[in-house]
Amino acid sequence: MFDRMTTTSKLVQVRMPQRLVQVLDRLSAEGIYSSRSEAIIDSVRRLVLAYEVEDPFKKALLKSYMGKSVQGSIEDLRKILELQDIMNGITEAFGTDSIDDIITEVRR
Repeated sequence: MFDRMTTTSKLVQVRMPQRLVQVLDRLSAEGIYSSRSEAIIDSVRRLVLAYEVEDPFKKALLKSYMGKSVQGSIEDLRKILELQDIMNGITEAFGTDSIDDIITEVRR
């Protein structure tokens, strides 16, 4: 579904911090990606695929971290689950219970 650009592709312009553009350029120069566009498309593809996975703990944590007051927050989970069950689910979703490691993954 997300394998390559097609003739139905749409131009999307986005402003990015210079530091991120420099990293994209380095990834291209190292041959990891053929261009900035390819790197950005791969990143967006990974984001979309991550959100397609139905993991209520990961989604709730992401929404809570980002300050989104939408359905599926940690508070919503607390209404139906015990705190230890939530912690176990988060550990399973992220592979760790380290807040620092979880925040690092969320920021990726």
